[in-house]
Amino acid sequence: MSNIVLIGIMGSGKSTVGKLLAEACSYDFIDADDYLVDKFQMSIPDMFKISEDYFRDHETECLKDFIGLDHTVIAMGGGVVVKDRNIPLLKRIGTVIYLDRPIKNIIGDVDTSGRPLLKDGAEKLYALDQERHEKYLNACDLHLINDQKAEDAVEKIRKEVHL
Repeated sequence: MSNIVLIGIMGSGKSTVGKLLAEACSYDFIDADDYLVDKFQMSIPDMFKISEDYFRDHETECLKDFIGLDHTVIAMGGGVVVKDRNIPLLKRIGTVIYLDRPIKNIIGDVDTSGRPLLKDGAEKLYALDQERHEKYLNACDLHLINDQKAEDAVEKIRKEVHL
């Protein structure tokens, strides 16, 4: 199994780094949130309107779909670690890398529209980071501080994971 699973808070660079990494390694790329929306034909904000649990249950179903893929980089949704049941699934999918980007770097970049958990403002990122940081650390095989260019993160991952 040679998949790379990227986890981290929203805005940490999972999709940006993931696309570049996939291209550099000739891997496929999946944005898990896009996959979820396509699979269930419902937007993430609409799922959250039903309930966060409704969204999280659908997210877990998508993880099961990713088991057995090969040569794929998967950028997970920021809250995938919220449900403990997802951690063993992430490990079965591939090498789990926590992209840990400083919140102050994210605040200026994140568009809060379309992100249900940030409807009260981007400052909520500090609280989410504090709430999830340990979960990300416990779920990952590699913890990478993403405080430079996306290309630098790609090179660090390739070196650490021997891609």
